[in-house]
Amino acid sequence: MLFLHYAETLRHWRKRFLHNRQQAVELKDEYFARIWEFYLAASEAAFRNGNLVVFQIQVKKPGAKPPATRDYIYS
Repeated sequence: MLFLHYAETLRHWRKRFLHNRQQAVELKDEYFARIWEFYLAASEAAFRNGNLVVFQIQVKKPGAKPPATRDYIYS
């Protein structure tokens, strides 16, 4: 279930953000850091509770074979 995986992704993003929070304050300001921290925490909670979901759609041209892996995304 993608929404549970995305909640974990957000948890890790928030953990990394908090580890580097002071840099965010220095690059932007305290207000930005608080808003971003809130966004990450609220989004994680919403995904965990099933209030948000992620839909991934892959579109291909007629006759084209879909890629077997997602390597094309990262190249």
